[in-house]
Amino acid sequence: MTNDIIKLYVATDGCDECGNGSFDRPFATVGAAQKVIRKAIKNGGITDDAYIYIKGGTYYLKDTILIGAEDCDAKYTVHYTNCNDEKVRLIGGTPVTGWSDPDGDGVFEADVSFNNDFYALYENGVCLTAARETDWKAKAVKDPSHLQAVYGSASSWFGDVLKIESIDGDNIKTYITKCDWSGDLQYLQGAREYITEAGEWAIEGNKVYYKPKDPSALESAEIIAGTVGNIFTVRGTDDEHVKNIVISGLNLEMNAFGENLAAHARPHNVTSEFDTNLGALVYLNNAENVTVKDCRMSNAGYVGVVMQGYAQNNTVYGNDITQTGYAGIFMIGEDPGSLNYCSRCNTISNNKIHDVGNFVGHGAGIYLMNSGENTVTHNEICNVPRYGISMKGIRYGIFGDNGLGDVPFEDHWKYNQTTKNYFGFNKIYNTGARSGDGGGIEGWGMGPYNHIDNNIIFNAYRGIPTTGWRGHSIFLDDACHKAKVTNNIVYDENAVAVNAGMFIKSIENYVVNNIFDVGYEKNGAADIQPFLCPAGGSVFKNNIVYSEVVGSLHDDGSFTEDGDNARIMYILDDSANCGQKSAFDSLDEMDKNIYFNAKGATQFKIDGKLLSLEEWQNYEKNTHKYEAESIVADPMFVDAANHDYRLDENSPALKLGFKPIDTSTVGLLPDFKF
Repeated sequence: MTNDIIKLYVATDGCDECGNGSFDRPFATVGAAQKVIRKAIKNGGITDDAYIYIKGGTYYLKDTILIGAEDCDAKYTVHYTNCNDEKVRLIGGTPVTGWSDPDGDGVFEADVSFNNDFYALYENGVCLTAARETDWKAKAVKDPSHLQAVYGSASSWFGDVLKIESIDGDNIKTYITKCDWSGDLQYLQGAREYITEAGEWAIEGNKVYYKPKDPSALESAEIIAGTVGNIFTVRGTDDEHVKNIVISGLNLEMNAFGENLAAHARPHNVTSEFDTNLGALVYLNNAENVTVKDCRMSNAGYVGVVMQGYAQNNTVYGNDITQTGYAGIFMIGEDPGSLNYCSRCNTISNNKIHDVGNFVGHGAGIYLMNSGENTVTHNEICNVPRYGISMKGIRYGIFGDNGLGDVPFEDHWKYNQTTKNYFGFNKIYNTGARSGDGGGIEGWGMGPYNHIDNNIIFNAYRGIPTTGWRGHSIFLDDACHKAKVTNNIVYDENAVAVNAGMFIKSIENYVVNNIFDVGYEKNGAADIQPFLCPAGGSVFKNNIVYSEVVGSLHDDGSFTEDGDNARIMYILDDSANCGQKSAFDSLDEMDKNIYFNAKGATQFKIDGKLLSLEEWQNYEKNTHKYEAESIVADPMFVDAANHDYRLDENSPALKLGFKPIDTSTVGLLPDFKF
């Protein structure tokens, strides 16, 4: 067999004992096919790519499909794929059947003595709502084994879902301490006594209880208990990595949610991700040259694809990822503060990531934490609670809280490994829906030299109007140094406003050749406010800042269709200085920008004062002569009202040095299959 291409088949009517893996006598499980390939590799290696073809049908997994170092070849690729483009559903759970309503109250029950320790239940591919209660003191609970406390309001930065250890009235103790920034307790969930609304479910003893919206359809419905952690676990060892694996063309659905989903911002400024948050439909660790391609991924308890620990030169391409509990894709080397730079050089491209992060307010499309030199391009990301893309690390000011000791600032960069990433040609919208702030592309404590280029970002904050921070389309938050922001188009479509197109408050942020349509962005193109960390050396030039919206923006971000139509182009403010470099000294260059408000006054908010461009150019604190060659003029877009930001050939922006932005290839590529 080692002299031929290995082609093995798996089918729902196959047999591991009597089959041989041929098309006519397929195996019943992927594991049986793996044994054949594993033996061939052990007996001298394979001489060409090997294929495990899974025939069409639905496969209810009892355990993860484990791919280890013994399942891969150093030269050739092993493929796990569908057969003849047939629809293959790999489901990380167990069907629940035998429903009855003995009490006649519309709450049905079924036996789950096969496994009564699950926290996710799905009906026809929809994640059902765990029974919840705000007045828990009024309801005694017979079986508290599945009780969870849910923290985090629409104005909180984070959220937590935490298993309860004990409860005594308002005194609720959870096994994991909640995040300092997850806000108040919203409700408890997980008890039979809490079932009141149609669509809710709970476990008591060895039975699951469910109140369906349509009892007549329950008998024919597919009800799945999410019982399997990862559908695919691709895990090598420190000495032997998994490599040369392709997972493609599969539907990966409905795996487990667990006891906790805890925020990575822990008490006392400790930044660390919980391993239990990183369950996935596809999980990689100690893996390289692994490709996950053209898969439909839905209803992950936590994340669609996770790369944890050593993960290099892997590719996630062309997938549709939706309905997850935490995030679409998560890349994390080791926790921030580690010097082991092991997560890098991966490619995330041409994926549609939407309606993810459903269980906590800090959910995101793509998370990077201590992961660098990755290429993240041509993705479409939308409908997420906080971030489209988030880059996380550790802010220098809390190194001591994280046990790193007295590290000189000039040496701190090596601890921040979310570095040298390229984020280009992504379409990101409708972010920040359920969080105190949000952002299309965000960073906090990340490393240097990340490049945000040629993205279209709109509707970056969809939450409630509120004073204070609501987020930014490009949100370079605390300690985001040496970022390059070029050729992006940022706008907002309706009345809930982000604070600004972006934040500039750290060292050497280079913001050049972007278009900011600030019709609904209260602070215009940028908040320029040094805060908490060293600042200086930033550049803001050759940008177009524009508005033609009729109406007024208010301090809480709300909008009304009356007023004088004035718009702030950006804010430069020292009020958040905290002893660091003045905002007036934080820029090396600010010039050759073009500003225009087609419907009202063009204003700049400088130190709390509303100034015209000419007044700002001549302002007493403008000792660096910012904006000396900038102008107020119509940039002459083709059709800004419909977000066509191409420029007329006579545009004054071109004369100032602005380079046209080609948006024709932003977003998903033509070969995206879904």
